[in-house]
Amino acid sequence: MEYRTGLDIKKQILALLKQSPQVISEMERKINTSDRVIKRHVAELEYLGIVKVIKYEKSEKTGRPYTVVKLNNLK
Repeated sequence: MEYRTGLDIKKQILALLKQSPQVISEMERKINTSDRVIKRHVAELEYLGIVKVIKYEKSEKTGRPYTVVKLNNLK
């Protein structure tokens, strides 16, 4: 397994978010890492004001809570 730095993972997250808002579980699969790692890096990006995290209580499909991450409009 290839070692990736935190910066590499953040770059992958931002590349996905440039395409469209993403659900945490989708990013987990696309980046091939755990949800814990994704959440930690997203929290750092949110703290820096780069992304916005939106938490929903219930999915219409599954009835489970989910989290959407999208890029902030930086000017």
